[in-house]
Amino acid sequence: MEEHKAEQIYAYAKWLTQACQLAGLNAELYGHTVLIIAADHHLSEQVTCRPDEDGALRWYWSWGKPISHLRDGNRILTADEVDDLVTAIKNVVSIQVRRR
Repeated sequence: MEEHKAEQIYAYAKWLTQACQLAGLNAELYGHTVLIIAADHHLSEQVTCRPDEDGALRWYWSWGKPISHLRDGNRILTADEVDDLVTAIKNVVSIQVRRR
């Protein structure tokens, strides 16, 4: 990985960490990986920024799948779509409570 890419990836991961924290999630930065822990501490997820096969920076779930846009599952999020990424993460780490 090129040095400027490593610095760029770290900057995106730091940006995501801060955006998650502002959204009320516990987020910790580990290089190019962000560990997000839900406020209730029941669920967590690791999100990683890395280049795809074409060299474009993308976000990946811990199971290796690139993260797609919530309303358009065919569109993979770019590294700078942090607000949409935080929304997707919140859907994964938040348990919806059903009201009776």
